[in-house]
Amino acid sequence: MSSSDKVPVTVLCGFLGSGKTTLLRRWQADETLRDAVIIVHDLSDFGVDVELLSNENSRPQQGHLVDRLAALHGAHAQEQLHASVGRVLNEIAELDPAPPHVLCESTGAARPWPLIAALTQDDRFRLRHFIVTVDALNLHRDFADGRVFTGEANASGDAALHYAAQILAEQLIFASVIILTKVDTVPRAVVDAQVRILKKLQPQATVGLSTLGGLLLPQLDATPAPKVADLETRAEQFGLTLNAPTADEVDAIIVRDPRPFHPQRLYDVCQTQLGTGVYRTKGFLWLASRPADVLLWQQSGSQIAFEITGLWAAEAVHNRYGKLLPTEVEFLREQLSAAHPVFGDRNSELTLIGMPAACEGFAAALRSALCTEDEVAAWQRGQDFPDPWPKTLRKIS
Repeated sequence: MSSSDKVPVTVLCGFLGSGKTTLLRRWQADETLRDAVIIVHDLSDFGVDVELLSNENSRPQQGHLVDRLAALHGAHAQEQLHASVGRVLNEIAELDPAPPHVLCESTGAARPWPLIAALTQDDRFRLRHFIVTVDALNLHRDFADGRVFTGEANASGDAALHYAAQILAEQLIFASVIILTKVDTVPRAVVDAQVRILKKLQPQATVGLSTLGGLLLPQLDATPAPKVADLETRAEQFGLTLNAPTADEVDAIIVRDPRPFHPQRLYDVCQTQLGTGVYRTKGFLWLASRPADVLLWQQSGSQIAFEITGLWAAEAVHNRYGKLLPTEVEFLREQLSAAHPVFGDRNSELTLIGMPAACEGFAAALRSALCTEDEVAAWQRGQDFPDPWPKTLRKIS
């Protein structure tokens, strides 16, 4: 089989919270990638990214391909990675129509070589890009615009940031493309300096810039494909061939609770309890002050974002704006018949990724921000809750 007959595989790597899922969601809207397959390599057993990338009628199955999306979570992302990827690639090869591309989003805690080796084990596929996303604001604030990696600046004495620098540096070793994300959060002069430093680190890599609008995959068509043999040589040179698929000192824990968060206490917890060892928090939650909204919570470093992704069925069933048909209202009622008697389908489920002790501490702090029984009773009575979170909506196309 010639190289042109093989299905191209693009790997989207990059440290936790650097914007990989945002890019993938943009790429999904590209007509040229309509039949592409997406593989999500996620450290957590609860796959928020799969939820965001999957069809709303699809039910992902861990370790298998479902509706052109494969969820490799937990053990499938770690000790079973090679076998699970091999099975998924075989399932992809049997698709009709054949996919124009396979897009693999990796966990930010990924060790690159095991992932590359797994994705290139099947001769029917070829590596097209190994992309590393780098958050421009975090690079500026935590890593001296990249000078920490070149030795021009001293590494932080913070153990969590030092370990994060090691993971990101390892990912950059294999990059054929580096995408600086969130470049609208730092001055242009800083971005220019970061590009120069990244080009010094990886002279052969293409460096792209991305804001909220994103950068489309076809814009990288002129970038040559990396040679797997060269990447293997790099892995051997740096002693990385025997690495586990994910970083040893990074763990994922999940906070689940049907109760709402008290908006003021949640805000205070984030102001006082969020340390550098919590690299990433993501998931869905609800606030006692905003019980209608399904809120996607995303934290990376000191950056926290909320995105409204829809209405809870417990709110939608009231059909306050008269937009639902009677059959749709009845369907929602049936769904809610087995739901929580007080909260309905409302639920908070967050994944915390980072240094184990830091995640455990922040998880305990988050649980303390959930509403107490008395506060739940106050919410049921319609009592207002102080809410310091921003209320201005910013539309992202």
